[in-house]
Formats: sequence, C-alpha cells, structure tokens
Amino acid sequence: MKDLQRITGRYLDYFKVKDCDFRLILADDMFECQKKYGFDDQRIRSLDDASARQNWKHVAACMKYPKSMDEPFYILFKRPYLSGIAECERYRLVFHELTHMVDYRNYARLNHFDSYEDLFSDPQAVLFQHWSEYHAERRGYASWLKRRYGIKLKHGTNRIDLMKLETANNIHFYGEQYTNTAEYGSSRQIYFTMHLLARTSIWAQVLPDQVCAILENDPFNYKGLVWIKKLMELFQKYPEIEGMNSHFMDIARIIAENKALTPEQIWERTDEPRLDPALFRRSFQ
Repeated sequence: MKDLQRITGRYLDYFKVKDCDFRLILADDMFECQKKYGFDDQRIRSLDDASARQNWKHVAACMKYPKSMDEPFYILFKRPYLSGIAECERYRLVFHELTHMVDYRNYARLNHFDSYEDLFSDPQAVLFQHWSEYHAERRGYASWLKRRYGIKLKHGTNRIDLMKLETANNIHFYGEQYTNTAEYGSSRQIYFTMHLLARTSIWAQVLPDQVCAILENDPFNYKGLVWIKKLMELFQKYPEIEGMNSHFMDIARIIAENKALTPEQIWERTDEPRLDPALFRRSFQ
C-alpha cells in the first residue's frame, strides 16, 4: 500500500489534482470487492454472476465512482497482481485509474450533474467513457515508458528502435484484441482501440515524423488504422476534457464509419488518411 500511496502522490503533484476525495483499496477477489463500492444499476446488468466473475479474473485495477457527489471514489487494485509486477507497471495502473477519477469528476462538473446516476442518463456519457479510456491509458502508458526507459526516450541512440518495437507490438496486440472481441459487442472493441490510440499518440509526441511515416506506410495491413488516425487528430486538437466536452459526438461519427467493418476488412491495406507530424510536436510529459 505504501508504494501505491507514493505513486499516487506523484500523480497528484504532477497533475496538480486538489480536493478530490478517494480511497485506495487492495483486494484479493476483485469481483467480490467491486460489488461493495460505487453505484451499481441492476437494470443495466447483462451478465450473470458466473460470467461476470470470469471477466473480473482479468481485471488488475479499476475505478468505482461514488453513489453520490458527497462520497469518495474508490480505486481498487488486485493484490496478487501487484506483488508480481515491475514498478513501471504499477505506475501505469495508478496513473490510469486516477485519470479516470479526475475525468469523471471534471465531466460531472462541466456538465452540472447532481449525481453520477444523472451522468449515466446523459446520451453522451458512453462517448465520454470512450474518451476517458484513451486519456487514462495515455497518461498510464506515458508513466510506464518514463519509468521503463527513462532518459532514453529523449536522448537514447536507440529510441527509434524502441519506438518501432513498441508501436509494432501495440498495433499487433490491440488489433488482434479488437478482432477477437467482436462477440462481446462494439464497446469492448472500442475499448481496445482507445488503448492503441493512446499508446500510439505518446510515441507520436516523442517522434512525430517517424510515427506518422509508419502509420502512412501502414506496414501492418491493419485497416483499423484509419479509425486510429481520425481519432488521433481529433484528440490532439482537444487534448483535455475542457476542449473535448463539446466534441464527443465527433467520436460517434468516426466510430460509425468503422463499426461495420468485418474482421477481414479490418486487416485490409489502406492509404487514407494522412497525418501531419506538426500536430504532435510538443514536449513529452
């Protein structure tokens, strides 16, 4: 727990987060633990307990938003998983989940919701959740890279090789996850797309010319990159929720263009659209 508290302190200091009430929770059984916290609407449950428990076996951490605005957020971590991972992965998990917390708080504030139940009654809430998945993994992956590679990210002689390796691994992993989770519905596929987008956008910020060249050459024959490019341009234009708050419907439009693609079409080669490296030239954080 002390390690989590230390990393949490780093996050709060770096992003200047204040006046946010939350609790860190360690759990041996994430399925049972998560049921104790947060707002749970029985009307929207779609899985029986056995299926839900099976899904929760793969969850290492999660954020539970409170029942009311006066109650704390809960950040849950799977104790057995934490004990076997490197520090850089702990950073990724903590930064990811804390970003969700900050996003939900800010989204409720910007849109004047009186409760999180009201928030989820908002038709755009699911689009906000998609964006928050991108935003959380972007901060989480950035912290992972900094703890894993350190100064090599800016000044290492082999950082282009690192970028190519990480980008190839991420595209292959998340592209395959997208294809293989079609049976669970489009929301699960969008989840993996947002993670891939977040990781690719970090490298685009570090090495914009090289990453844009990789994406334009499309060596992976992954048509899903069309989706990635359009969302990346949108999110780069509005990097924080204050700007994105008026543009969540743009996410829906881009998703709708790609939602009907078959698994075979996802892996077809495409040459559209092109990215401008100038979009990504800013200091890496």
